[in-house]
Amino acid sequence: MKKEVIMKREFFGEFIQQKTHCEMFSANDIVAVGNKLRYKNGLSNKVLSAYFETQETKDLITQIKWEFNLQDTQVKNVKRGRNGETWVHPLVFIDLAMWLSPELKVKVLTWVMDGLTQLRDNSGNSFKAMNSALQVKYPTQFESPINFIRVANAIAKSCGVYETGSDKWQYATKEQLELRDRIQNLITIYCDVIDDLETCVNKAIQKELTLSE
Repeated sequence: MKKEVIMKREFFGEFIQQKTHCEMFSANDIVAVGNKLRYKNGLSNKVLSAYFETQETKDLITQIKWEFNLQDTQVKNVKRGRNGETWVHPLVFIDLAMWLSPELKVKVLTWVMDGLTQLRDNSGNSFKAMNSALQVKYPTQFESPINFIRVANAIAKSCGVYETGSDKWQYATKEQLELRDRIQNLITIYCDVIDDLETCVNKAIQKELTLSE
């Protein structure tokens, strides 16, 4: 089973959380974004609980469960407590956004379907493949994890990602994730024919940066 990671995707100048495996979205985040937009338009706030109380929402959730053979928690999953969060199926997320503001309709439909989750998975997979190839080609240099970190940081910086920590790619754009994936795939290829680690990494980065200009 794939590890569930929560990434943060930029939308309307804010960040929306999404789980990378089940692809559920934070309903709380879109309500916050929607209410900011409503405020700018002179409209009153809407409350998340009111959305789930409507018959239309109940019917939608029932239909999604039936259509895709899903359990309740795969359509709406509520984490209670101080840091509680409500996670919803992408179709519920779209409907919720439209309920908040018709202005969000087209933007949300395009945004949800842009494939960023898959891009993040792809770049994560190519990262693992690259590390395996590097360890085989340059075994003595990868006896310590420090060189794995150096290579990863060099790639991140070349993509314009300067945050630190294992979750730094959560904020990456579609273009940054695509560039990361291409660089990692090229490093995997180059390490078969280039004997120097630094040269291998730098050539791959420079080539992809040149092509992306």
